[in-house]
Amino acid sequence: MNNHPDVAGVLRNAELLPLVGKALADPFRHQGVTAVLAPEARGPILGALVAVELGAGLVLARKKDQNHPGADMPVESAPTWRGSSVTFVGRSFDLDTRDRVLIVDDWITTGNTMRAACTILRSLGATYVGSAVLVNKATPETITELAVHTLVDFDTLMSRPD
Repeated sequence: MNNHPDVAGVLRNAELLPLVGKALADPFRHQGVTAVLAPEARGPILGALVAVELGAGLVLARKKDQNHPGADMPVESAPTWRGSSVTFVGRSFDLDTRDRVLIVDDWITTGNTMRAACTILRSLGATYVGSAVLVNKATPETITELAVHTLVDFDTLMSRPD
């Protein structure tokens, strides 16, 4: 597990996968979400499930130096759980002032990936509705600050016998 359990097993489970999308989407179902913003690497997988559940579009926040045609909005995060910053790129034409945006990712630790994603959407005038993540390893203050809905706490995962 290397102190960072892999969520790929959730993605592999055909019965569990649609339930995860629904569970991440449910708290935001009546908030008028028009777009789901999903940071790489696994965010786009879960984000697509949530976007379908909410009848919203999917917007990608790609990591720098990846192939992302039209990317024109670089945003550097503060240090992430790995201890270094990440530069994400977005496209200025993916969101506008009419959009109500939910950020979806697989993990939250420092919250700095979410903060970088918020910078992208807010710089385009979109409204931040909140975030939904599969695994929470963040402080309660970070969860409150970023209005994050989580499904599983890291400590619960780590305390379960293999």
